[in-house]
Amino acid sequence: MSGYPNRNKGWWITDGWKVGAREYYYPNETWSYSWAVAHSLRWYLESSKAGLTAKRVYTPSELEPGDVIFYDFQGNGVIDHSTIVTSVIDGVPYVHAHTGPSADRHYDYSNSYAYTPNIQYYFFKIDDIFY
Repeated sequence: MSGYPNRNKGWWITDGWKVGAREYYYPNETWSYSWAVAHSLRWYLESSKAGLTAKRVYTPSELEPGDVIFYDFQGNGVIDHSTIVTSVIDGVPYVHAHTGPSADRHYDYSNSYAYTPNIQYYFFKIDDIFY
């Protein structure tokens, strides 16, 4: 869990769970900013060299289940939302998110109240191997 307890580092969450064979529990429920804030997760993935890493790609057809899509609804450079790709049908990603109804939703979010004509997408392929 790289970065704990510094909320500015790594990608992590704790909720009192046990670590390895040691009888140690994290004392508080807390999380890194990249865990809780979509904009922070985008920058974490853009720059991470160890742990959870990813490569930015520029077309949705390059994505597979487990990859991440970020949404800048206003087109102002600030990431507003993120989703996980859960399936790909005929080269089109479908996603899940914490907002409802967002199970197996078309990645473009054109049916979302947050959608604007200025929307910008940021596509990230999550690396299969963690270092």
